[in-house]
Amino acid sequence: MKKLIPLCTACLLALTGCNGGDATTPSPELAEPPVTTTLAVETPIPTEESSVSTPLPTDTLPLEVQPTETLPPATGTPFLWDGDPDSLTLNDFPTQLSGGMDVAEAVSALGPDDAGLYLIGQLPEQDTWLYGYYGPEDAQGLILRVGTQWHSLAIPFLTPQVLLPTMSYGDYDGDGDLELAVIVFVDGGTGTNVWGLSVVDFSNGGWELFQFADADYTAIVDLSLSSTYDPQTNLITLHAGDTSLELDPAALGYADLNVELEAGLGNWVQFATNGDSISAAFGITLWAPDMPATGVQAATLQANVVYTGSAFGLSDFSFSQP
Repeated sequence: MKKLIPLCTACLLALTGCNGGDATTPSPELAEPPVTTTLAVETPIPTEESSVSTPLPTDTLPLEVQPTETLPPATGTPFLWDGDPDSLTLNDFPTQLSGGMDVAEAVSALGPDDAGLYLIGQLPEQDTWLYGYYGPEDAQGLILRVGTQWHSLAIPFLTPQVLLPTMSYGDYDGDGDLELAVIVFVDGGTGTNVWGLSVVDFSNGGWELFQFADADYTAIVDLSLSSTYDPQTNLITLHAGDTSLELDPAALGYADLNVELEAGLGNWVQFATNGDSISAAFGITLWAPDMPATGVQAATLQANVVYTGSAFGLSDFSFSQP
């Protein structure tokens, strides 16, 4: 049974509407991952593998597909199939780890009716493997394999930046069982660096996918973040929970401002894991009407991600300057 997690701030869980808290409860269906909320880390670093000794889900989950043989040796030939994850056997999974550019080159060589399958992440000590599939046409997603069991996850993984997902185990909800966090690059470009967080929960002998949706963590940040502007000193102060940060708009490119600035979530969202905890980092921007420097990232809002087993929230806010 899931243990209740004490929430450290007024905006701990997203969108519940209860006592001012915020929480979201996603649907547990894998085919269309549910919508929930979460946070990020300051750099898109790989997640760390958990050292906890909690048993992995391999022994408790029902076998979804019965393997016919042991895995074949690694080859340089890409595996092509019809794109249906249900048609795979254990022999079909590639054993050679592919980098982002390797996957991009292989995908570019696919025909319109072809589908490719690529090993893009692995935790060998936990017998956990993450595959990306692409095609036919532009269909793409992930397949998670733990031992001889696997599930398809409807999470896109391939972008022009070819930054591949990372994953790590941890007891993120404190129930004594391990969950798997998967962090996937979503979007990037000038002033943009957005990653997404999903958690695969193996409780009760099943595989449930929960995603911290951008709409949910945006709502939490919007509810938690506020700002005050002092025209006498031309300083703006950011507030979130019990923390605050004073900024000089002129130093950020807002010279001769004399209008009130508005702080909001920018286009920079990252997540990271450390043992049994997940953290998030959000770029905070300042906005003012008709100002050329509008959208400058003025600060980073850090928080702990709270996962309850069915919902996400944010707690323990702190600010830093980029």
